[in-house]
Amino acid sequence: MSEISVRPELGSFDHYARLLQRSLGVPVGLVSIVEEYRQVFLGALGLPDPWQEARETPLSHSFCQYVVAREEPLIIEDAREEPFLADNLAIPVLGVIAYAGWPITDSRGKVVGSLCAIDGEPRAWTPVDLENLRDLAAACSAEIAQRELVQASAHLVAELERSNEHLATLGSQVSHDLQNPIQALTGTLELLDEELEAEPPSVDTMALLVSRGHKCATRMSALVKDVLRYAVVGGELAKHDLDVTDLVTSVLDDVPTLASVDVHLGDLPSVRADGLQLRLLLQNLLTNVAKHAGGGSVEVQAHLDDDVWVLEVVDHGRGVPVEDRDRIFASHTRLDHSVPGSGLGLATCRRVVAAHGGTIGLVETPGGGATVVVRLPR
Repeated sequence: MSEISVRPELGSFDHYARLLQRSLGVPVGLVSIVEEYRQVFLGALGLPDPWQEARETPLSHSFCQYVVAREEPLIIEDAREEPFLADNLAIPVLGVIAYAGWPITDSRGKVVGSLCAIDGEPRAWTPVDLENLRDLAAACSAEIAQRELVQASAHLVAELERSNEHLATLGSQVSHDLQNPIQALTGTLELLDEELEAEPPSVDTMALLVSRGHKCATRMSALVKDVLRYAVVGGELAKHDLDVTDLVTSVLDDVPTLASVDVHLGDLPSVRADGLQLRLLLQNLLTNVAKHAGGGSVEVQAHLDDDVWVLEVVDHGRGVPVEDRDRIFASHTRLDHSVPGSGLGLATCRRVVAAHGGTIGLVETPGGGATVVVRLPR
């Protein structure tokens, strides 16, 4: 059975049921939407209780299901004489004897229900009855389509507002997140220049540097595409099972400031996430730690907690005061202005984690320092 994509509120189409009663002179008028296991009444007048109040019945009590299945009108003068309706409980329970149902459609033209007139006595439906029923069904279908389009427009407006919010921070985010691979590429090119001046230059070393530069450029291109993807309407995460150790290793290769930091990698189980976004998370976390770790070691470890992947980035620096541990993730927030930065790194981390339906927070490292804890659903 078909279901309407955006179902209006039950009772919001009672005016069509009323028009049916008046124009066809029937005791019961219904606007029925047929779902997989039931029919619901957007409009209903004249049904016996408790069905009038419930505004739904199982399909065992439905004639309208045949209108949807056949995608054509169903006109019955006396249901008791129709073999295919012999076991239908609408006859004894709802008192349906005469039935005239016309298909109603959604905005895609798909038959989703029936506008139907019901009588408790046998009835020969006249051509005028059926013309009135057809015209009312057309009007009812048009209103359903209009309401669907209004709902779709509201959804589009919400997506546009989300996109505009992303665009508002797009320039600063691209500038911030490209700094590390650009620095890595610049350093690689400088080493390549030095090697070219050597006597004689090492072909193997030059090949290695060219390969490293190519990887940096490729990652920059992918990063720009990723940020743009999140700025368009309907952008979604591209989730895959990721080798986190490989991601951390590539970040360490790309971020020159991490070369002097003693980073220890613990057990890092895989996680299902957007690869580029998770790389941004790791890059910004490790870069931030490198600035504030006080020259000490940094541990990157992860574990599984039921269906949650938990990442911890641990440093042994001076730590972060309790009152600042939440606001540190806000855009352009910097606690230590003696350390260069834009205040966007941890804000980017929070945005990535939120996009994955996770959480990020900061706790004190035992013995001193700060530990960033990220929790992502697997």
